[in-house]
Amino acid sequence: MVKLRASWNLPAGTFPAEVEREYHDSHLPSVRRLDGLRRHNLLRFIRDPKGGPPLWWRGEELYFDDVAALDAAAASPAWEECWDGRFGDRIAGPRFHVFSVEEEFRPPNAPERSEGGTITALSGIWQVPAQQLPAEVDSVYLDVHVPGVRQLPGLQCHTVMKAIDWPAGEHARAWRSAEIRFDSLEAFDATFDTPPYEGIRRDGFNASVAGPDVDIYYVEEEWHRSP
Repeated sequence: MVKLRASWNLPAGTFPAEVEREYHDSHLPSVRRLDGLRRHNLLRFIRDPKGGPPLWWRGEELYFDDVAALDAAAASPAWEECWDGRFGDRIAGPRFHVFSVEEEFRPPNAPERSEGGTITALSGIWQVPAQQLPAEVDSVYLDVHVPGVRQLPGLQCHTVMKAIDWPAGEHARAWRSAEIRFDSLEAFDATFDTPPYEGIRRDGFNASVAGPDVDIYYVEEEWHRSP
């Protein structure tokens, strides 16, 4: 499966309520008409890793079976409706990343989602430093960092991804990406004061990569196409 993640901002002088109305009334229906779309997640960014304002206003994730399905959707009139109409004129951006979803891990002992809980997620993207090889970075990430992340208390899902060059002829802006999800903002914040988090902070991953760039957001809706 491949995931396209789009994120964007509000231009200066824009009224958020007007953009939100255009987003829900026009953009969302257009996205969900795309042939081959399997899942569609709505994101609202809430802060940066240090507690400051987020880099982006909103974002979304579009899931397809493979790159061919994504390419077909991007070549369709429905895609133009998504981004080239009134909604596209009202936003700053967007920026696109495309990833191969290698694994979506759900801990067997993960607590049940509480009724009314809001999914809170952290996503990071990173590059391979110029003086290192991809295999060197991946050995630290996959063999050391990933097992540590999966010990975080309250973890609901951990997704491991690798960036794809898209569209054809353009290099990806990142090497890999990962996302961790929690049932609520409270559960998410609490994990940073735990021994497992201290372990992954000191496991050598951050020193082995260029970056990472990190976003924190709410997953406001998860839409799945009916079979």
